[in-house]
Amino acid sequence: MVGEWWRLVTPMFLHAGIFHMAVSCWALLTFGPQVCKGYGSFTFFLIYILGGVACNFISFLHTPDPTVGGTGPVFAIIGAWLMYQIQNKDVIASDASENLFHKAVIMTALIFILSHFGPIDEWSHFGAAFSGMAYGFLTSPILQLNDSSSGTGQEGLKLVRKYGDSCKSVFIFTIFIIVLSSFLFFMEPPPNALASVNAAAVDALEYILIFG
Repeated sequence: MVGEWWRLVTPMFLHAGIFHMAVSCWALLTFGPQVCKGYGSFTFFLIYILGGVACNFISFLHTPDPTVGGTGPVFAIIGAWLMYQIQNKDVIASDASENLFHKAVIMTALIFILSHFGPIDEWSHFGAAFSGMAYGFLTSPILQLNDSSSGTGQEGLKLVRKYGDSCKSVFIFTIFIIVLSSFLFFMEPPPNALASVNAAAVDALEYILIFG
């Protein structure tokens, strides 16, 4: 509210405690390699950053209270993983997908419980997951099964993995950031957010007057 735009970025590196961090690490180790392998490391990085920004932005609109957003990027990664599974469901083993889906449900439940014991905004996770799904839908590579019999003399199918275009990923990422930023001009923050900013400004002014 006072121009500190970096607060839409920095909370994605903060956690509410050791258990919150442990759940975040577990989810990142579970889904991170899958998304990095499917989308490529560069697009994975963009998904992580976009999820963190979307998480903090939704929290800013939802509540004036200070919140942490360490699990926001993880939900974006899960959302991107889900879209990758949907768009390539015909060539991906269903057993492995179901196992990861169950882990995603467990992690969501744990984070929902933790949100009642710390400065964690559960609505921000929905925003991060939605951004990951939307971004994943637009950038997800498509797996193809090609006939491998030609040139080898043996009949069979070969799985061809195609990574997304980095330029396309950057372009879509930029569009998402511009759209999120534009909401600041059309959407109002929580009613008492301005009151909190004004109170902080008064405290700062009193401190300057007293201590010079």
